[in-house]
Amino acid sequence: MIELVLTAVVLALAVWMLSKQLRQRSAGTTAEKPTGVPCMLASGKGRPRFRPGRLVVGSEPLTWKPSLGGRDVVLPADLAHTATRSVTVREAVGVNPRARIVECASADGAWLIAVLPEELEHVLGAVRPATAA
Repeated sequence: MIELVLTAVVLALAVWMLSKQLRQRSAGTTAEKPTGVPCMLASGKGRPRFRPGRLVVGSEPLTWKPSLGGRDVVLPADLAHTATRSVTVREAVGVNPRARIVECASADGAWLIAVLPEELEHVLGAVRPATAA
C-alpha cells in the first residue's frame, strides 16, 4: 500500500515540475527574450540526419544550438515554413514518434525541424510562413 502512495506522490511531483517548465518556457517566448526550444534539426541535403539541440527563438538571426557539442547553426534568413507533418516510420527510429516535422525551404535547400507538439507553436511563430506564389 505504501508503494502506491509513494508512486502517486512521485508522479504528481514529476507532472508539476514538467508543467512548471512549460509555463516558464511559454512566458520566456512571449517576453521577447531569446529562449531555447528543444528540437531536432536536419538539413534536407542528401539523406537527412536529425541532430538534437535547441532552436533559439526570439533572436535574429534564427539560431540552432546543438546539445552534444559542435558549432551553432545560423539558419538562413529566407527560411520559410512550407508544411507540417507527422513523423514517417523511417524517421521514427531516430525521432520521437509523437513529434511533428516542420518542413522549411530556403535558397540553401530544405530544412526539417522535429519538435514535440507542446513546442510546435513556438517554432511556427519563429519561422515565417511561405508566401503563395
